[in-house]
Order: sequence, then structure tokens, then C-alpha cells
Amino acid sequence: MDNSRCVAAVEQALRHLPAGEGLTVVVNDPQRATATAAVLAPLAERIDPARTRLLVATGSHRFGPAERRAFEQALAGGRGYAEIAWHDCRSDELVGIGRGRSWRGHRWLLERPGVLAVGSVEPHYFAGFTGAHKTLTIGCASHRDITENHSAAMQDGCRPCRLDGNGVFAGIETMLSALRRIRPAAAIDLVQKGGQVLAVCGGEAGRTLADAAAIAARQFVRRISAPADALVAEVSGPLGETFYQADKGIKNNEFAVRDGGTIVLVAPCRGGVGQDEFLDLLRQARTHEEALAVVRRRGYRLGDHKAVRLRRLTDPAGRAVGLAVVAPGLSADDAALLGARKADSVAAALAAAGVDASRCGVCRVADAGNCVVLAGED
Repeated sequence: MDNSRCVAAVEQALRHLPAGEGLTVVVNDPQRATATAAVLAPLAERIDPARTRLLVATGSHRFGPAERRAFEQALAGGRGYAEIAWHDCRSDELVGIGRGRSWRGHRWLLERPGVLAVGSVEPHYFAGFTGAHKTLTIGCASHRDITENHSAAMQDGCRPCRLDGNGVFAGIETMLSALRRIRPAAAIDLVQKGGQVLAVCGGEAGRTLADAAAIAARQFVRRISAPADALVAEVSGPLGETFYQADKGIKNNEFAVRDGGTIVLVAPCRGGVGQDEFLDLLRQARTHEEALAVVRRRGYRLGDHKAVRLRRLTDPAGRAVGLAVVAPGLSADDAALLGARKADSVAAALAAAGVDASRCGVCRVADAGNCVVLAGED
């Protein structure tokens, strides 16, 4: 990408912040492959790193000391920032942000005259799109606030690329508005494909998303005229290591398949199913209604939406979609717990589902963990 675009975006963002004042820059953690360095280099030419704090927005993620040190070293690039901190969603030092029913976030969000978030925009299976708006809120919020926000992910309106009527996105907007009322907040949103930065948008936090999302949609979204009879979702790399992670390939694309259709997930799943809490809910609830009842009884826990939506997808009383897994790391018992069939190949999975690939509409998604197929007017 032409570096001048990144420079222009930095300048656009800084126009929304107090000039010559100390700054807190909020960046994504190592679980997101955001090309943060592409922004920090030109930013350091316009602000004083020695008066700038870097806050790593982790959300509910946790990282060990060695991983933190390596990430900080690469992030700082020898520029000598005043401080670097990692958000802890369970910290006792979180502060209220906003009046009345405020959310709680990292105290650095309020300790400097302005805050700048660097994010990357791509489709998100329940938040619509990721981006700096999410980095600055969910990435820096308390465990309670993250849980409350993500509980909306069980709603049907929370889908990839959908912002209108999306309860998760609406909650993030409310959090961001509360922050903006008491602190100037700017954002720089990157659109990437792999390691390549395709576009960069800078401005007031929350205002950069529309342009970045439109660009991201052109890169990551494919449209088909009507839901397919069957979909083959291939997930590789880190997302393919467990079913819990690879499930993103299903949820990115599940609405591109008709009710009663078939989804075949292709992923190594060397780590098995993953996430004990996810497994626990699946063991307790074999149907969608049972899963909802468990969550209502004991309260929502982070990750519950994945199990609830999986049960809705496969439940004969729900969408009745047949699920098959071509995953060497999963046993037949694992597959059964997921409400799926284990198969040795895509051809075998389709044949077992009664899908004749030569006659039925089969949609194939090579990078389903990152790409989205939308059907019809969705």
C-alpha cells in the first residue's frame, strides 16, 4: 500500500484530538493480525512517543510473559514510549466511563486528554464488523460488560456484515458514545488481506467504520442469489486448530445454506473440540430450546452463544441443517456431541447427506474463517 494513505489517515485522526497533548494509543492484542506498525511509524513523526502511552486491548484474552515481551518489542520498534500496559478485564482498577449506567474500562482511557484506537476491519460473525470501535470498547472493558454485550450474540440479528438491528453492535455504539462524551476519541481503521494493507481510514472514533466496512465487504464477502443446498467451509491456520475456533467458518456462512441443507466443515482440529465451557453446555443441551433454558437458568457465560447457535443450526426444530466434519482431530464421539457426522472426505460427507454435487447447488468457501458468503438480500 502507498504509505501516503496511512500518513493521510493519521493526520485525519489527529484533527479530532487536542494538539500538543499527551495521548493514549489503544491497539489490538496478538490474537488479531492488525498491521499496527504501519500506523505507529507515521504517528511517531507527529506526536512525541515519550509522552505517549500504548494500551494493548485484550478484551477477555490472556497472554503469558514471553508473548507479551515479544509483542511489546515489535510494537514499540525502539521508539521509547512512555508506558505500555495490557488491559485486564478483571482488574480492580477499572473506572466508570459515562454517566448513569456507565460501563467500566481501563483507567488510561480517561487519564490523557485524548485517545486514539488502531483497529482492523473485517466481517465478524456476530458483531457485524470488527474495527477500532470494538478495540476501544470491548477491548478495554470489564469482564461483566463484555459478557453483557456478547449475550446479545444469541439474537438472530447478530450476523456477519449486519449492523442495523444488531444488538452487539448497538451495545458497542452505546459504550463508544459514553466515552466520546467525556474524552475526544479518534480511530484509524485498516483493511487487510493477509499481511497486505489494502486501505486505511482515519477520523473520529466510530465514524471511520462505514468507509472501511464497505471496502472490507468488497474483499471478504461473496454474494449468491439464493441459499445453497450445501456449503463446504474450509478453515486452516490457527483458526483450524480446534472446532471452537473453526466454528467461525460455519457461523460466517451458515445463512448461505437453506434450512434443511448441509454444511461440511473441513478443518484439522488437532486440538479437538476446545473450550470446556462450550463442551459443558453441549453436554447439557441436545436441542436449541434446552440450550436456551440452561443459559436462562444459570445466566449467560462468554462463549455460550456459540453453543446455542450451533444447536439452533442443527436442531430439527430449528434450521435442521445437517452438519458434517472432515476433521482428523475429532473423534466420532466428538462429532456426535456437536450434532454432526464425522466423514473422511468432502465427497463422502456430501454423499452421506444425499447431496449429488453434480445436480445440487454446492457453495465452497476456501477461507471460511475470514470470508463470508451472503445469500439473496441478506
